[in-house]
Amino acid sequence: MPQASAPATEAACHVRRLVDFAEPRPDDTCLDVTCGTSDVTPLLGPRVQHLTSADATALPEGPFTLITARLTPTPDTDPVALVRRLLGVCSGRLIITDLVRTRGGDSGRIERLRDPARTTTRTFGELMDLVHEAGGETRRLEVFTIERPVEPWLANVGNGDRIRNELTAELDGGPKTGARPRLIGRELWFTQSWAYVAADPADAARA
Repeated sequence: MPQASAPATEAACHVRRLVDFAEPRPDDTCLDVTCGTSDVTPLLGPRVQHLTSADATALPEGPFTLITARLTPTPDTDPVALVRRLLGVCSGRLIITDLVRTRGGDSGRIERLRDPARTTTRTFGELMDLVHEAGGETRRLEVFTIERPVEPWLANVGNGDRIRNELTAELDGGPKTGARPRLIGRELWFTQSWAYVAADPADAARA
């Protein structure tokens, strides 16, 4: 059973899982597209020949044999255009990771309440369609869930009480939030669903 001290451990496991899914090679020239500070760099850097970190709005010129990127939709970002730009500097594998929406309520709404910059949370199928529309060919995929304690996630969030109340109401038989809350001991926990997609440029796949 998860313990109250698990958030850092869960985050570290998530990053290790992503790096393992990326299958880095010693001769890879890698680009990690960050949204702020990257937790991937310390684990990925030692396993590749060279690693560059960059913001999605200022991508360096390629080519890169391995690109890791998290899609974080914001009002001024076109996700299809972003993936197309990433594929344009990719000469190998593009690894995309993002939260996805599952059945049993709109978990994306809870994510947007916490982070208003997140304009949407896609289903896994919609994420696959996005990669295809951008000109990518999907090679591997993985979907999994992470269970997290609510309180660290809501730290310094202005409308945390509203989110907390909605999750608690679901436990009492109220509307489903999609976050699948439950009590562990006396702590409120919730579940996120994540997807990893490994793709490469469709034109390169046909060459």
